[in-house]
Parts: sequence; structure tokens; C-alpha cells
Amino acid sequence: MLVSLLRFFRGYVDFTAKGMFPERFLNITARSGINLWDHRPTKDGLCGSMALNDYRYIRKTARKAKVTLRIEHRHGLPFIINKYKSRIGLPIGAVAGFVLIMVLSNFIWSINITGTQTISDTYLLGELEKYGVSVGAYKNSIDADDVKREIQITNKKIGWMSVNITGNIVSVEVKENAPKPQLDTNKNPCNLKAKCDGVITKTNVKSGVTNVMIGSGVTKGDLLVSGVSESHTERLDTLTYLRASGEIFADVNSEKELTLSKEIDYYSINENTVERNQISFLWFKFPYSLSFKQFPYNARNYKTQNLYLNDITLPVGITTQTDYELSKHDVVYDSDTVKNIFENESLIYELFSKGSSTLKSRELKILEKDSEYICNISYIFNENIAESVEFTVTE
Repeated sequence: MLVSLLRFFRGYVDFTAKGMFPERFLNITARSGINLWDHRPTKDGLCGSMALNDYRYIRKTARKAKVTLRIEHRHGLPFIINKYKSRIGLPIGAVAGFVLIMVLSNFIWSINITGTQTISDTYLLGELEKYGVSVGAYKNSIDADDVKREIQITNKKIGWMSVNITGNIVSVEVKENAPKPQLDTNKNPCNLKAKCDGVITKTNVKSGVTNVMIGSGVTKGDLLVSGVSESHTERLDTLTYLRASGEIFADVNSEKELTLSKEIDYYSINENTVERNQISFLWFKFPYSLSFKQFPYNARNYKTQNLYLNDITLPVGITTQTDYELSKHDVVYDSDTVKNIFENESLIYELFSKGSSTLKSRELKILEKDSEYICNISYIFNENIAESVEFTVTE
């Protein structure tokens, strides 16, 4: 195999030698130290194979043996180069392409992430970049085990993680930790007290002594369920200290104030746009379309499309930046629009701030002042008002 490879790079020819004394030609090649292989007799001479340089040398001395040499076939790299020397760009391009592939094989082309559920891929890509793992990074400088360990230490949501570099692709697999149930492991005695004012509507006491009745009013800090249980006998009164638990539901009044300016600046997208494109290659970015047009007010959007080869993301893509012109309008609200806005704000508050409570009533009062509207909202929510308050027992 090695001999064949050397012969290919040096170049060799298949030739025929015709004449009266072909054996004299063999003696000349032997005395000159020339390697001749696959030689065999023919009807009027012999044939064989010889290195190109040897053939050029032996042609001068072949006449002494009265032998005529003729090349039958040419083999090897020198003949290929000579064939395409008028098209010099082809061999140069081939060499440049080979060098480019060898260089690019040392860099990361794409990152594939699997297994994420609550953790976003964008966040994980940012964490990987902190430790040198990004598209265009020199892969031999990446310690995959160190990257995996550091990210797991800083992110408690990740229970298991693997980072593997295969060729130019980084494969990241993640398994997230299951959320731990909230368990009350505290054994200290405590009372349940009211965290706000209200009227009791329902009690669900699991342990402790209930101190309130349905329909009774309480204020913030009142004792709802006691963690002290008394037992009386003829000879002895005994106190037992408990950790009170349970739920005490009450109707609770709540107030909220919202304000809204009568006039606001409103921006809407119109049909005027400007696009700027750039080609990204590894960490390089080359703009290929420019525009110097600017809008006083604009919204900007980025869209990146990478090239794919057999489901493999290549480190070549086109990023399009689109600027949309915004038209400025002065908007004056009427009373119906103001009411709808305040009602929507109230619904958002009820959904996200009072999601665990039940709405009993809502009343909106809208006042108009010089430059704004003021909305006072009165709520009645039914909610659990019990909170645990520990106490210390002294003998």
C-alpha cells in the first residue's frame, strides 16, 4: 500500500521497449540502479513499468541498446497536475477546500439541546457560553466534564446533565429535578392567628382548639386556633402544647386604586420597513446589504436562518434585521374605554394576585380629574386568613 502511494505521488509510466537486444536494455537499467517492475517479454521486445524520473533518465541510454521506448499509459499525481495546469483554479481550489475543512474541523458548528422542560434552551445556551461552549468555539479548549459540573452546581433545577462533543456538534442532554413537595417538618407548638380583618365563613381545623365561630368578626392578629389544649381531672389540670393546623376562611374587604392619564402617546406599525442582512460564519458576521435610512420611532425584529446538511446545523446562516416604522398618535380616552381598561386591570389583579381566593363582590368607582382618571375598586374575597405563629413554652 505504501509503495503504491509513493509511486502515485512520484508518477510512473507503463512502457514498451522494442528492438534487437531488449536484454541489453535490462542490463543498463540494472547497472543504473533503476527500479523496473512488472516487466515481461513481448513478441518484439518487452514491456514494464518505471518511475517517471527514471524513464526520463533511461531514454538517453536506451539508444545504445538499439531499443525504442514508447509510453503506453501514464499514472500518478504529476500527470493529473499537468492535465489541469491550464485550469490552475481547480487544484488551488481543491487544496484550499481541503485546508478549510481541516481548519473548520477544530471548531464547534452547532449545539443541540434535549430534555429541557421548564428550563429554556436560550438560558442554557447562555450558561454554556459562560464556560466557553458556543458556535465557533475552539473545541479542543473545552473540558466537557468541567462545563457539566459547573452548570449543575449553579442551577439547582438540573438533576443530571451530559455534554458530549462529537465531531463539530455539541450534544447536551438534561434531566430536570422533580419539584420537592412542601412538607411542614417543624414540631414547635404554634397558634393560628388572623393575618387580616374579616368575617368567618368556614373552619377546617386539623389540630388545636378552635377559638372562633362562623359569623364572628376578627381583626388582624386575633387568635383563631390555639395550640394549647387544657384537660381537667379531679386531681390534676394538664396543659398540652400542640402545633395548630387547619384553614379558617373569612370574607375579607380589599381596596385597590388605579390611575390612567386622559391622553397618551400610542405607537402603531405602518407599512414602511427597512431590512439589513448579514451572513454569519462561526463567530464572524459580514453585512451584505446596507441601508442608512432611519425611522424616528421603530420596532426591530431579528430572524436567523442556518444552513442544514443531513439534519446537521452548519455554522453558516443569514440574519435579517427588520426595522418597522412606528406612527405616533395622541389618543384621548372616552368614558367607555376607560371603564373597560379598569375592568381588565381588575381581572388581571384577581387572577394573578388573588388566584387562591374566591371573589364575592367587586365595585368600581371612577373619578375624573384634570389630567387623569382615578378608579377605586372595592372587593370582598373569601380566603384563608390563618397564619402560623409559634410560641415558646417556659416551665
